[in-house]
Amino acid sequence: MIRVAETDADLDVWARIRTSASPRERLVRPERSEERLLLLADESGCARASRSDLEGHASVAVYVVPEARRQRLGAELFDRCVAHARELGFDRLFTTVDELSEPGIAFAAAHGFVEVDREVELRRKIRDEHEPEPLPGIAVSSLAERPDLLEAAYEAVAVEAYADLPLPGTYAVTLEKWLEEEGAGVPEASFVALDEGGAVVGYAGMQPGAEHGLTAVRRSHRRRGIAIHLKRRQLAWAASAGVPELVTWTQGRNSAMQLVNERLGYVAEPAWLKFAAPLGS
Repeated sequence: MIRVAETDADLDVWARIRTSASPRERLVRPERSEERLLLLADESGCARASRSDLEGHASVAVYVVPEARRQRLGAELFDRCVAHARELGFDRLFTTVDELSEPGIAFAAAHGFVEVDREVELRRKIRDEHEPEPLPGIAVSSLAERPDLLEAAYEAVAVEAYADLPLPGTYAVTLEKWLEEEGAGVPEASFVALDEGGAVVGYAGMQPGAEHGLTAVRRSHRRRGIAIHLKRRQLAWAASAGVPELVTWTQGRNSAMQLVNERLGYVAEPAWLKFAAPLGS
């Protein structure tokens, strides 16, 4: 029986099912929100449908444990997600599938999805890291030291950065969403670069779970080593905090950031494939 996941216990079951169906997914309880539908099918499957950060799309995800596949459970969960997407007023769907999941890729193709992008997961083991040498003309402050810089970083860096990302559409990040998501990060490991006049020219966020947030530099200050410098600061923080590994994600076509990560010793994992589909009639 398919039902809405409502209680904290339901959400814990939802998280376990997702990881059982897609082992590279992190075991994290999903968050509730007004527009997000979270479904459970006993201990066999789960699904999510909500507004996507990609403008004009609803984000959907369906997970069925291996022993319950080929029994139309996935199709039933998907139909409920489609109905919710229609209620939200969207006419396109967006989903993410592990590159290693042949069943997931086949399910997406069978429901009209085509690949539009891929996201590369990279990991970096923490060794004996050291603080980098200062950059000429650049000061660096953590958000723990200057929490007021978070809003300034949105206006000066994030808006430009999201506009420049090689995405299959427009990525909608409002100031409210920025403050909510980046503000929930690790302030001691989130760094802001400032020029000699005190203007924000770079940002590197750190999310809970040792996961990099946005790393970006203002267009006028790119190719000066600022992104690498900020990430080296984060590596040094991880070493001092006893964090064993950092993880980051980069768009498959974002060659500049991939080069930064490679230079710093990050190792690529199998990709996460991004699929889109028309909602249909």
